[in-house]
Amino acid sequence: MKQEKISVLIPAFNEEENILLTVKETINVLNTLDKDYEVVIVDDGSHDNTYDIVKKELGQFNDKVKIEKYTPNQGKGFAIKYGFNFVTGDYVLFLDADLDLHPSQITNFLYLMKKEKADIVMGSKMHKDSVVDYPFTRKVCCRGYYFLTKLLFRLPVKDTQTGFKIFKYNALKTGIQKIVVKKYAFDLELLVVLNKYGYKIVEGPIYLKPTRKYGRIGIKDIFNIFWDTMAVFYRLYVKRYYGRRTMHN
Repeated sequence: MKQEKISVLIPAFNEEENILLTVKETINVLNTLDKDYEVVIVDDGSHDNTYDIVKKELGQFNDKVKIEKYTPNQGKGFAIKYGFNFVTGDYVLFLDADLDLHPSQITNFLYLMKKEKADIVMGSKMHKDSVVDYPFTRKVCCRGYYFLTKLLFRLPVKDTQTGFKIFKYNALKTGIQKIVVKKYAFDLELLVVLNKYGYKIVEGPIYLKPTRKYGRIGIKDIFNIFWDTMAVFYRLYVKRYYGRRTMHN
């Protein structure tokens, strides 16, 4: 019987200080699972040495790690969509490069996927069992965005933006082909598409401890997230771009 395989997809932009530790920690976790695995890093047009640092150390990972790159910087959504072309696993995990969300949490997410017979398990900062060390202002923004997306899309989840999600490969393949957003609302658009197509989405608790003193999201980014979100609304309800809903077992 063929061994199941997990692909970990890591978008990275200017992560020279974190990327190698993230890869090593991820592999340490994956080695404890009874599954084959691969780690695919996408350098999203970094201006630092992210690519060179990983490339130099690839030999120590026994062909389990690969890195792809392009220029210029295109945004996290583009990086994930690009990286999907290189994954081969039965499951695909999105993992941020900064270790704010430790890869050890994948064990529980795989358990939830099996228990709930889900196609997607996504980390949620608003899950009742989540432990989140986050600035108050970010918590307010997250809750406000939840109410906006709940009003517009009626998704069965409270948090679309946390960078820790695991998908069954076929579900992700179906959804990612329809994605237009390159940066700010990529996660939302993907979940809107998968929900429309009848895939089962559940949330899992996370432990989140930011490694950066200051986040990368500013006022301009919030404005852009809003407009990207409204563009998804337009494509869903006005343009009917995503097509008909289909049901999956």
